[in-house]
Amino acid sequence: MPTRVVTRTPDRRVPSQRGLQTRQKLMDATIQLLATQPYRDIKVMDIAQAVGTSPATFYQYFPDIEGVVLEASGLLAKETKAALKDFKDGSWSSDGLPGAARMVDAVLDGWSAHLPVVRVLTAVAAEGEPRFVKAYAAATRPIARALTAATQTTTPDDAGKELVHALVSGLTAAAGHENAGSVQGLTKHQRRQGLARLVHAAVASTTA
Repeated sequence: MPTRVVTRTPDRRVPSQRGLQTRQKLMDATIQLLATQPYRDIKVMDIAQAVGTSPATFYQYFPDIEGVVLEASGLLAKETKAALKDFKDGSWSSDGLPGAARMVDAVLDGWSAHLPVVRVLTAVAAEGEPRFVKAYAAATRPIARALTAATQTTTPDDAGKELVHALVSGLTAAAGHENAGSVQGLTKHQRRQGLARLVHAAVASTTA
C-alpha cells in the first residue's frame, strides 16, 4: 500500500512537486523491499536501483532507511487514531463480545495495511531503539486509549496500565501474522475471534 506523507527533507527543505514524487517513489520502493526481505539486509543502493536513481538522491530526502520506516509509522499512527475515533470513549465495551470484535477488527484492518512497516517498527522498538520506541508509542497510543477508556472506571491505576499494556502487546503482535493463511491451524478469522474473546474477558473482569 503506498504511504502518503508530505514532510521536509533531512536539511529541512520543502521538496518541489517533482521532488515529492521522487520521494514517494523511494518510500514505496523501501516498503516493497521490506515486504520481501529482512530489514537489515536492505541497502540504500537496493532502494535507489528499484527507483532508477542514485543513493545520493535517496539521501536528499531521507537520512537513512530507518527514516523511511519512521515516517511511514507516522502515517500508521494517524490512520490508527482515525480508525479508533469511535472507540475512544470506551462505549464499545458495553456491547460485550461483538463490541470487542469490532475493536479488534478496527485495529488489525488498519495495521494489516502496513505490515512491512509494522514488523520493523515492533521488532526494532522491542530492541529499545529510542526513535522506534517513541514511534511505537505514538502508533499504539490510540489503541491504549480505547482500552483504557473501557477499563479505567473500576480498575486500579497500576493494574489497569498492566492490563492495557498486555492487550496492546497482544494486538500488535497479532498484526504481524495477519497475512498468514493459517497459524497453528487457525484461520485469520479464528485468530481475531480469539483476540476479541481475550479483550472482552479482560474488560469484563474490570467491571465484575
